[in-house]
Amino acid sequence: MIGRRRFVNLVAENIKTAVFSVHRMNVSEHLFYPSTAEAEAARPAQVVSRLGALPPPAASFRAAFVTAYNGQLFALASPRSSESRILWSSSVPRSSLLYDLESNSHHVVPNLSYKGRNPIAISIARPDAPEEDIYVMSVGTDYPGFEVLRFGRSAQWYLQHRPESWQLESLPEPPLPYGAKIRSHAVLHDGRTICVTAPDDPYAAGGPYGAYLFDTVKREWRRPPGGWNLPFFGGAEHVPNLKLWLGLCSRGRRLCASSDLSAALDEGKPPTLKHQWDIVVMPEEWQPGKVSLINLGEGRFCIFKVMHWVVDEDDGFDGFSARALLTGVEVISSPEEQGLRMVAHKSFSYILGKERIEWV
Repeated sequence: MIGRRRFVNLVAENIKTAVFSVHRMNVSEHLFYPSTAEAEAARPAQVVSRLGALPPPAASFRAAFVTAYNGQLFALASPRSSESRILWSSSVPRSSLLYDLESNSHHVVPNLSYKGRNPIAISIARPDAPEEDIYVMSVGTDYPGFEVLRFGRSAQWYLQHRPESWQLESLPEPPLPYGAKIRSHAVLHDGRTICVTAPDDPYAAGGPYGAYLFDTVKREWRRPPGGWNLPFFGGAEHVPNLKLWLGLCSRGRRLCASSDLSAALDEGKPPTLKHQWDIVVMPEEWQPGKVSLINLGEGRFCIFKVMHWVVDEDDGFDGFSARALLTGVEVISSPEEQGLRMVAHKSFSYILGKERIEWV
């Protein structure tokens, strides 16, 4: 375990050149006060600091051929042991590699299949492996696919005596009804089960909808009783010392906490939100876009949003623009507040010019 993370990696695409650049944000320096007490003393005077343009890129990627959308994927590989290893995959042409931002080196891995826009990447540690497995799945049924990158020896007999390396294995796809899309996902507390939920969609084909569970050891999908959904938007993070899952809800406007999912898994009782906190008050002219929750370890989180707002004359011109907004929060035990309390630290924003944010 790396303990508390210092950096968040933000991937921006240059709209004109189609080059993807990785920008490293030192969130420990910009998003957090030295102590919880100092953060609480600063409330309610918390303000959003404007830091101008994005910092210089630490690395850049570009596919050999550029189309309207060429199926690029970026993900943080081995997040429990590193904050600098990026998985990059492009489908035009098919190519995939692991890039280490600190050593400025790359390692070619087997090519992932095309899975449409915004595929989900989930890392799961195995006790018998030096690297975390990386599970990648489509969010919907338009371009279905589910694969895992595993480090070890191949199951094929003619490769078993070669040195260990990354292997790509196909997995059974989640049994989603046609037209359904995965809205939320999490790794359960056993560390081996992936949970995805696809809520009812009036434009999709008939059910069943709700939660689907994938056992990464048995490699089987099953549906828990009750037909419930995870009460989150996007990825949810399990915090063992708090015995809770934390995620975003209300389209990223709030940080939410849910209790252990055991009752939902075993008895079919829908999981409920125990706590909900407003993250940061936004100006009325700001409209939220893409949102992400990044686990920094030790109860600290970075909440990322792309905010669109109307530019007024004070900014030099009229129209719409966008900025990347990052907020640092800390969740701690608090017996006087029903066992849990969120402490907001700092927020800062970067103005987005010719870039658009694709992954965080």
